[in-house]
Amino acid sequence: MGFCTLLEWDDAFDMDRYQAMVERSGGHEHLPEGCLSRIVGAVDAGARVIEVWRGPDDARLFSERYSHLLAEFKMPTPTRSSAFETTIYEVLR
Repeated sequence: MGFCTLLEWDDAFDMDRYQAMVERSGGHEHLPEGCLSRIVGAVDAGARVIEVWRGPDDARLFSERYSHLLAEFKMPTPTRSSAFETTIYEVLR
């Protein structure tokens, strides 16, 4: 059905640094292999990143491949993170 990851930062989030990190991992022009959708938004001083993947293995492989960039770009650790199998995933066409 799909697998969703949700990362939340309540403060200390630099969107410009995040954008530079994303560019290094391939940019937003094309989603990573296995990623069906990505939503990124600033909230107060923090941010939210929501991604829907084909399955948990796709999310894990992406994380393993690019996790070194979090340290390189000195991104803060998310305040909260969660992952779950989706029950419903619909996209307006």
